[in-house]
Amino acid sequence: MNVAGIKTHFAGWRDWELNPIVVKELRQAVRSRAVTIMLLLFLAGLFITSLGFLISQSFEVDANLRLGGSMFSAFAGVLAFCSLLFIPLYLGIRVAVERQTFNQDLLYVSTLSPARIIFGKFLCGAYVTGLFFSACMPFMAFTNLLRGVDLPTVFFILAYLYLAVCAVNQGAIFLACLPASLPVKILFAIIGLGFCVSLAGSLVGYSFLMMEEGVGAMMSHSTFWNNAMTFLAIIAAVTGLFFVLSVALIAPPSANRALPVRLYFTGAWLVTGLIALSWYWWQPVSPYVSVWEFLSFILFLFALLVVISNADQFSLRVRRTIPANRFKRAFAFLFYNGAAGGLVWLVLLALTTYFITYAVLQAELHPVHHTGRGAVVTTVDQSDLEFQYKLGIVLLYTFAYALTALFLHRRFWPQRPAKLSSLIAIILAAAWALMPGLILFFANKLSWQSIEGEQLGNVFNVFSMRDASSLPPHLLFASAWLALAVLLNLRWFFRQVKNFAPLLPADPENQPPVIG
Repeated sequence: MNVAGIKTHFAGWRDWELNPIVVKELRQAVRSRAVTIMLLLFLAGLFITSLGFLISQSFEVDANLRLGGSMFSAFAGVLAFCSLLFIPLYLGIRVAVERQTFNQDLLYVSTLSPARIIFGKFLCGAYVTGLFFSACMPFMAFTNLLRGVDLPTVFFILAYLYLAVCAVNQGAIFLACLPASLPVKILFAIIGLGFCVSLAGSLVGYSFLMMEEGVGAMMSHSTFWNNAMTFLAIIAAVTGLFFVLSVALIAPPSANRALPVRLYFTGAWLVTGLIALSWYWWQPVSPYVSVWEFLSFILFLFALLVVISNADQFSLRVRRTIPANRFKRAFAFLFYNGAAGGLVWLVLLALTTYFITYAVLQAELHPVHHTGRGAVVTTVDQSDLEFQYKLGIVLLYTFAYALTALFLHRRFWPQRPAKLSSLIAIILAAAWALMPGLILFFANKLSWQSIEGEQLGNVFNVFSMRDASSLPPHLLFASAWLALAVLLNLRWFFRQVKNFAPLLPADPENQPPVIG
């Protein structure tokens, strides 16, 4: 490349600038007393911990050959708890304050895109997390001078702790972006802090396991790298999901909020599914496929509540982006705003997930699998197939509840906000689960035997039943209910398909206003 080419290549770099949200947040973090006080308390905790270990060692007769490992484990625990408790809470409070309607701050007056705003918040959290980790590094280096810990273990544990904290930071930003009142956000914060405490305990326990086995010795095995890459993929998928959800929450109501979320959700579902299947190919006794199905179904449940809360009307901004080509429009129908396309999208994902897992469980019934590792003898418990059977019934019930709530809202309360559909679905499922118990309680006939008995329509009763012979009536009832709910919503669905059309230049809505 000649000199002129080099100048042309770097000419555009003059227009590059750091994310202004990062500059704003870091300036406020430097001026914040909370960050300074917490960092000083964190350093004091590390110093007191190291001093306690050294004083206790001075009273010992024999030298502790694993003193470095013990000190590093204690430092990792202090680092995990302080980072997971303070940094997400700090970020969440700042974003929640900016989301209040009385505070016309950056989220309301800035011309920056929602993605750039959320990414700036995330980078600020990553920087503050790096600040805490860098403050802890001298203490970690001191433990390496003692015995009982090697450098690969130190770097690996610090890396996975840092990634976990960054993922929790993005989750805190997502909770702060929720359009909820202040008491509800405080409740979410309390639940989130409890989750952070449990997560910190799990991470510290895993670090103890790494300390015992030694990361340097495990790096020569392919299983270690498979586990590490799987963990990295899960952390990246969770962080990305919270990121796109946060962007959708602060985006204008007229924007196509569903498009990036559904595209990312589908991509993450596909990638994690391929990882689970690759684990099954490598180790046929691996439970990753069943875990992938279970976690996917939990996300499908929350996605279903969001989907049925979508409005029926498409904004002009969305209609201008609808493709004119029929095939492209059919594909876009699944990923654009609207409850009808979202329902079809979720049905396709749920059925694909269910039948893939069912095929894997059926394959495990064969006594021998021929994989890339050779012939491996495996067996599958019949309880796994029974759980899969129950999960299919629960899937039918879930869509039946959602479609029934959708019909009740559109039929009796069409003027109310679309969010009412999800509330009706939750109330319907809860009422159907509680009413039989209340009736039996007031009739003085409530017992464990009655709870485990057959209660058609109660989705929670499916897992409480011990007798598998009672599951077919549940399957027939759920199928009939879902078929009826589909018929009731069929007219609404076709109307939504018809309304999903691009905005033509001749349409009255697309004409500029007449002045004068």
